[in-house]
Amino acid sequence: MVDPVSIAGLTIAILDDLIELSIWTSNVIQDARAFDSVYGGSTLFDQFELDVQQQTIQLLEESKDTLRAGHSLLQRRYGSVSTVKNGPIPPTTPPAFTRSGSNPALSTVLLWSVRDKKRVEILIRKFNDQIQRVQDNVKLWCLANQLGVDPGHLQRLQNDEGSRKLGFDLDATLRLTQRDAAGQTTSLELPENQWASSLDSSTKVVRAPAFCTFTKDGKLFLQENHVYDPPDWWLARCDNRTAVTVDPATKNRIEALARLLHQPKEQVFRIPPCLGWSYLQQKRCVSFVFSASCSPISLLELLTPKPKAEGPNPELGDKFRLAAGLATCVAQLHMVGWLHESLRSENILFFPVCGTSATVKDIDLAAPSVLGFAFSRLDVGKSTFLVDFDPSRDIYRHPQRQGAPEVSFTRKHDIYALGIVLLEIGLWKPAVSLQKDNFRDAKLNDRYEVSKQLLHHAEHRLERRVGRKYKEVVIRCLKGEFGVVDDNREDLKLQQAFRSQVVDVLERAADAV
Repeated sequence: MVDPVSIAGLTIAILDDLIELSIWTSNVIQDARAFDSVYGGSTLFDQFELDVQQQTIQLLEESKDTLRAGHSLLQRRYGSVSTVKNGPIPPTTPPAFTRSGSNPALSTVLLWSVRDKKRVEILIRKFNDQIQRVQDNVKLWCLANQLGVDPGHLQRLQNDEGSRKLGFDLDATLRLTQRDAAGQTTSLELPENQWASSLDSSTKVVRAPAFCTFTKDGKLFLQENHVYDPPDWWLARCDNRTAVTVDPATKNRIEALARLLHQPKEQVFRIPPCLGWSYLQQKRCVSFVFSASCSPISLLELLTPKPKAEGPNPELGDKFRLAAGLATCVAQLHMVGWLHESLRSENILFFPVCGTSATVKDIDLAAPSVLGFAFSRLDVGKSTFLVDFDPSRDIYRHPQRQGAPEVSFTRKHDIYALGIVLLEIGLWKPAVSLQKDNFRDAKLNDRYEVSKQLLHHAEHRLERRVGRKYKEVVIRCLKGEFGVVDDNREDLKLQQAFRSQVVDVLERAADAV
């Protein structure tokens, strides 16, 4: 068995080299010949802004200090370590620890067990967190800035072995799928003669009006419906009113979304793969079809009050894990330039173990599925300005987007919707039920009134339920206050701040509970 302290000492040496190497090359792309063709004779690391390069090196320096502190504590337990000064440790001569004796003093063992062992465990968690931050930030800078739309760069991320090991290839593929959506000729529209009868006979999911399930060839499928009324100009062009199809512009948006949903993704996206779509003329809707393991239950249904006999509310740790999973999903979507636009609890589904009662105790709250994208667009496109005064939907919308929207949809609007869902999870109640009148009168006076009332609930009710840090995360999402100024077009600073001030906080809290 390899001595753990030897591994620690060798890792420090590797990090020393890595910090120096980061100035000249990329951790993801290692083929020097590719630098000439893809990055104009320089490295991927050179494409980052100077402050980003400095931040990367600083993060690696901090992780090295953490590892060295752990190494020092291990040295107390196992003895002394030989080191090679003024240069990296050669691979053939790893640091060797020499035990001071085969039977260490009882006091030393007790001191290690009581004090140092716990400190080493803390340092290991800290080190893992720091390395994860490095990887997340590098991925963000590789995909979310202007590099993220360069086809040569994205193809390198797709094909490089190191990139594939880190999972960057899946995100790069999503970016390329978005970029090439307009030029795709292969359609994901399902053949009507094979799917229409099954889609027409589906069963609705409780408190998730957009979703149904159906069985075809002995397999269960999830169906997500979106109302579609053909515009008058398109109806006028259709020769036969009984055989109306989807107008070309809308069909392009549907195809683009279906391709994105169809692509393989990392688990953190929380999006099941889509098989295809179909237009159901009689029901006036477009249906997306997904494979399903069993009939789902929506987060809204779980939040809806029930008799105590049906089961208790989830434990604190489950709430944090659910919140962290959803926040990570939003961060991943934004990183690849994808906005959700319809994030709310009825569009968050869980697939309980078949045959169970589908209550909180039977469901893995750490594994939500996020759907309901409603023909979501890339953040570079135009937003759809639809008028919708339904409080059950408007309550998740930023005040600028309620009713007749004032502005195009942005990342902050998705973050606001996430804040509402996090508020629901913290209080374990649907947001619309937090006011006796279900917020129906609030909008008549001031479109910001709903937001003010929800913020009041967050400020005065959350802390005693889920703690101060969770409350602060929700308030930050609702207010959109991340301390970001002079951001660029890709909102890189906002995305980085969201990860550190929301995602990281929730993940650490989930790990600690």
